[in-house]
Amino acid sequence: MIVDVPLEFYKYFAENPERAALEYLSIPAGATNPFFRNTEAVEEALHKGMSVPQIIDEDTYMITEDGVCHDDAARYMHIDLAINRDGVGISMCRAVGYEPKMMRVMGEEEYSEIEVPIIAFDFVARLKPRVEYGEREMAFDAILALIEELQFRRQYNLADGLITFDRFQSHHMISSVRSLGIPTGLLSVDATTSLLKVDFTRQDMIRKIGVPREPSAAMGALRDALYEHRLILPQMSMADQSRTWLEKEIDESQFDPDKQKVVKIEGGSDDVIQSVAGSVFNCVNNATDMGFMPDVDEVEEDDHFSGRVGMSLEDEYINEDGYIEDDYEPDIEEATDLPLNTMLGH
Repeated sequence: MIVDVPLEFYKYFAENPERAALEYLSIPAGATNPFFRNTEAVEEALHKGMSVPQIIDEDTYMITEDGVCHDDAARYMHIDLAINRDGVGISMCRAVGYEPKMMRVMGEEEYSEIEVPIIAFDFVARLKPRVEYGEREMAFDAILALIEELQFRRQYNLADGLITFDRFQSHHMISSVRSLGIPTGLLSVDATTSLLKVDFTRQDMIRKIGVPREPSAAMGALRDALYEHRLILPQMSMADQSRTWLEKEIDESQFDPDKQKVVKIEGGSDDVIQSVAGSVFNCVNNATDMGFMPDVDEVEEDDHFSGRVGMSLEDEYINEDGYIEDDYEPDIEEATDLPLNTMLGH
């Protein structure tokens, strides 16, 4: 991009062009330490499913005529609610096949070949409050109605899949979705301290497994799927003339070495990429038998990671926005002794 800079602002652009572009032109300059460095692989993966239509009308939340399921594959979703509730990133995917990958599975010293999923998205959407309906912020009831439509009238198999939300203020939504018979829980893409496994032997239908501190686990799963060309994405709305919202947010994602996690650049957005990363993470952890789910009979009850709506997390670990604070540490020894890179296929 070439920009004519007014002379009176020249020194600011000369000293710090990224900051000046953001402050004076409202142009995020892109990540200075990008998490997604293989731009060719990202571009190829994003365009692989361009012939697949978008089935969600982002203005009305209505599902189009193309949005009817013709298979029984389990669906996986992650719903990312913006802190100020002015938008929602929402996506749904499924495993459409598997391909071999060399990795070290649980209990083994050597690497072996296992199957990892090829993941196809039914939709990726960025929803905003419907001003014509008088909405000033996102309405939870509208999201719940969309989920009901997908499950019961459009025949998408969410009952055998998993839906996750990113905020502890989503407890009401989780209870409502579980009442539909759909496994549902909380997943923090910002600070991934655990993964969710669908477990129909439990009353809440999920088991939450603590993992070693790895805040970038979900984003890492997305990057692996992109780089290994295991991702098929549908048409998406455009953030600007040349990029979809997902492409824009990939460009704006950078790795913070101090926090050891992926963050958005100042002035950027991450609703869509966090939704896509969460959906991929849920699919990878449930659509394949990678050997890291212990037998139910061998697992001791662990209230700390029970996954229930009334889970016993200490209040001081949850901030006013409903997120787990960065200094929250799970009891790793009691949770699991499996290295996280094994779960993600590294």
